[in-house]
Amino acid sequence: MRHVIAIATMFICTVVPSRQAAAQTLQSQVSADWKALGWTLPESFSPDQIALFKGLNAASGTWSFEAETVDGDAVTALMGNLVTKGSSQGGMASAWNLIWSWPAENPQHAIVENVVAMPEKNERFGLMLIRFGPVKYSEAQLKQKPKAPPIIFMGQWDAEKQTVSWTPRRLPGKKVNQPDTPAPATAAAFQMVVAPSGKISIRNSENLPAGQISTARATARTGEAPQVSEELEYLTGMHRFHKGSEISDPRVMRYLPAEATDIRLISDRNGHMAHYRISAEAFDTFLDEVWERYRKERDAKPKSWVDYSEEQITAARKGRKVGRYEPKVRSTEITFDKPIVWELLENATKYDGPRKMSAAGGTYYFDRTTGIACQDAGYW
Repeated sequence: MRHVIAIATMFICTVVPSRQAAAQTLQSQVSADWKALGWTLPESFSPDQIALFKGLNAASGTWSFEAETVDGDAVTALMGNLVTKGSSQGGMASAWNLIWSWPAENPQHAIVENVVAMPEKNERFGLMLIRFGPVKYSEAQLKQKPKAPPIIFMGQWDAEKQTVSWTPRRLPGKKVNQPDTPAPATAAAFQMVVAPSGKISIRNSENLPAGQISTARATARTGEAPQVSEELEYLTGMHRFHKGSEISDPRVMRYLPAEATDIRLISDRNGHMAHYRISAEAFDTFLDEVWERYRKERDAKPKSWVDYSEEQITAARKGRKVGRYEPKVRSTEITFDKPIVWELLENATKYDGPRKMSAAGGTYYFDRTTGIACQDAGYW
């Protein structure tokens, strides 16, 4: 999959559009159908895969299934349980996790599949499936990925047949001066049918390794998916808030001070930019809290965070003078009809927040003389 985010834009300008014009710009560009699935994408983006996303969302929960496994010429019938989690909402990609386990009453074996969808330049989503297994059922229940090496498949969605055709990902090209290595005569492949009701089936499998499920059919839902709290709100697009305490999106709340006022926010799945007013005292208190939270979270999950020394933390809290700072308003998903500009910072100091190993984190530009701040945060 090409990890390319569709429709990247960046603007610098000298005229501030009205709030009404900004609202009209957003409405004229964004597809309501994709926005309902968590993506702020333009109306020109292909709607063909919307049915796939809706079907995978509907699949969340527990299902009974009937299947067959292959081992050479031997075919074994079985019954088991399929647990599907995930959603098209949130994160850099839409992602779903499927665990097929059997026998139904006392699971001993499992196949784990992770389905990932990312928008690409051709205004369609690239589809990837990462399959582990068969593995021991106990390994499939661990939070980390199974130890068995995965097989990676790329997918093509047929909206008319409600089917994804999965074929193995092509290996990178050989290096110069390497001898030719013949491609395998056969390669594993299969189809996944995703019905609007959420029922998932596997069919038309070819050249699967021993123990793999060659056919499968979800028969009945036996457990509903966990309900997401209605209090959570994942913001996409352009927004205005009087104060930070009004925001309920946990991704934004993590990086934006509750004491901020007159907030202008552009948010998408990858992160957000914000422009607001705040007192120097409130900003310093917030930054202290950011680094204190980092200490606690690093102690709990040290592998998730970049390791900062106390000297580095002290330097980060002091910041670095950058002088004139002109915000460059951009979004990885939204295309603006008209340029958008935010107020300049003439005497800005740059403050870096802590970073995760994934590079997620926040950067702050603050002008203490005017009490104006700009921030840029990434969620990946």
